[in-house]
Amino acid sequence: MLPFAVAGYQLSERIIKRLKIIGVQGAYIYTALTDGIEPVDFVEPELKAKMLTSIRNTFDQSLKKVTIQSSMQTYNELTAAAKSVVMNILNMDEYLFQMIDIRDYDNYTYSHSLYVGILSVLLGRFLGLSLEELNNLALCGLLHDIGKTDISLDITNKSGPLNDEEFEIMKQHPSLSYEKLRKYNMFSQVILQGIQTHHEKFDGSGYPFGLAGIKIPLYARILAIADVYDALSSTRPYRKAWTPKKIFDYLTSCSSSHFDPDLLSAFLQCVSAYPVGTIVKLSDGSTAVVKENTPGFTLRPVIRYLTPPSMAGKDVDLSCESLNVTIIDDTDM
Repeated sequence: MLPFAVAGYQLSERIIKRLKIIGVQGAYIYTALTDGIEPVDFVEPELKAKMLTSIRNTFDQSLKKVTIQSSMQTYNELTAAAKSVVMNILNMDEYLFQMIDIRDYDNYTYSHSLYVGILSVLLGRFLGLSLEELNNLALCGLLHDIGKTDISLDITNKSGPLNDEEFEIMKQHPSLSYEKLRKYNMFSQVILQGIQTHHEKFDGSGYPFGLAGIKIPLYARILAIADVYDALSSTRPYRKAWTPKKIFDYLTSCSSSHFDPDLLSAFLQCVSAYPVGTIVKLSDGSTAVVKENTPGFTLRPVIRYLTPPSMAGKDVDLSCESLNVTIIDDTDM
């Protein structure tokens, strides 16, 4: 990774604006205390940008009255991009998901679809699914919300909670997605059913059919976890993103009710709550940067102290049982 600024360089508002124009959404600041710690995106930034463009084009195309042929071309492009994501994930040496989470909040629908696709494939890889199954799963994630293009923007873009009437309309989007994609004869029933049932719940209280347990298709049970995890991880106009611990506590509390307990257990093993380079606050009042993540200890990574000065630069593995120090929150420091 080449630096775009040398030591001591001050970023002015003009430079920051230019960086945003060319697509740079954030930067990692190197200091002596962070020597040897470099964030690595689970999916290459260039591929993420390509994927977001493909998703945007697909959703935009679905809003227009276009020929089936032109729509099929757009969906073919998305299929090719989905396969690229799968291969990118399969080529990673580590299965522990670490995403440098810098998003454009104005493009939430597209970034959410992308992240759900990535998270679903990650879990699928952890479960040992075949290449064909992973490609199918990627498409399920990328297209699971396309039915929302048939719902009024007043509802899909509402800045606060939906009322009962609006929620009943929103609940139609999985079936709208199914019908929209079915007419192109490009997607198998296993993909379409995964998309249509991704809001079913393991205890049978979900929609649209009230399916329960393993009667819910596997892809849908995977999507359900990825969908909620990413939604809670995202800042929305009406609420801030939840902290990692709060998200993990919530997901765990919904095991066997909303989520398949076996799939959720696997998911929590392969997702990193605090990506490398994240600044965190510790229960002893100090601050640190995440140096490394340990599979199986998602909330207890290896950290390097930044403060207090007496501890600065010291590496500590929070997964060691003898340590009574935990991360209490991530911070904007």
